[in-house]
Amino acid sequence: MTTERKIAPTRDAATVVLLRDSAAGPEIYLVKRSRMVDFMAGAHVFPGGRLDKSDASPSACALLAAGTAGLLERLGEALDPTHAAGLYVAAIRETFEEAGLLLGTLGPGWIMAEARKALAGGAQFITLMSQLDAPALVPWTRWVTPEVSPKRFDARFFLARAPHGQEPAVDGHEATEGLWITPREALKRWDEGSMQLAPATAKSMDMLCEYASVDAALEAAARRPPPVAMPLVWSDNGRAFISLPGDPRHPVSTGLGGRILRIQLEAGRYRAVMTA
Repeated sequence: MTTERKIAPTRDAATVVLLRDSAAGPEIYLVKRSRMVDFMAGAHVFPGGRLDKSDASPSACALLAAGTAGLLERLGEALDPTHAAGLYVAAIRETFEEAGLLLGTLGPGWIMAEARKALAGGAQFITLMSQLDAPALVPWTRWVTPEVSPKRFDARFFLARAPHGQEPAVDGHEATEGLWITPREALKRWDEGSMQLAPATAKSMDMLCEYASVDAALEAAARRPPPVAMPLVWSDNGRAFISLPGDPRHPVSTGLGGRILRIQLEAGRYRAVMTA
C-alpha cells in the first residue's frame, strides 16, 4: 500500500527589493543571512519574512498611507483587503527589522536607533510608527515554493526606492552583513561561487538587469500585474534541476524576463545552466 504524500501548506511572506541609482546603473540592497538561521544560512537575500498576525490588525492597517482596497487592487489577488494590506505592513516591518530602512515615519519621540533597539527587545512594530508608506511599494512578482518542499512560502516581492537620507544597517542577528551592489555584479559573484543566492533571488536580479534606472524598473512593475512563479523541481541521472517559467520543462511557457531559465543544485549550491 502506498501512502499519498502530503503537500505542505504555504505561509504568506513579503520581500522588498530596495533600489537606488548609481553611475553603474541601479543597485540593490542585499543582506547576508546568519549561518545560525535554519533557512538559506549564509546566503545573500533581499530583506523580507513571514506575515505576522499583527501585520493585518486594524491598528496596523490604520497606519498605511493608502486605502486597503487600493492596495489589494495593486496586488491583483483574490484576497481579503485587510489580509492584502497586512502584506504591505509585513514588507515594511521586515525591511526595518533586517535592513534598518523605514518606508514610513516614526512615532513622536522616536529615533531610528532607539526604535530598532526597542523592536529587538520585543516592542510591537506598529506601536513605534506614525505612518507606513505603502504606496512606496510596487508589487513585482509572486514566488510560490514548489510542492515538493517541506517548508513552503507564498512570497510577494515588492520593488521600492531606498528612502532618501537613510543609511541601511543590518540587525546583526538574522542578517550579519549588508551591501549595495548592481544585479550584474551580484550574478557574476554567484557564478564565480563567492556569493550564495536562492533561485528566486538570482532570477530577480536577472530580471532587473534589463533596466537602466530605478524609475524604469518601478514603471515597468506598475504597468502589469505581478506574475506568479512556482519553480519546477526535477532530477536527471541523480542531478537536481529547477526550471523557471519559460524553460521548455516548465508548464508555463511565458518567461518572467531576463535570461535565466534553469538552475541546477550542484555540490550544495545553485548555479544557472540554461539561459534564453
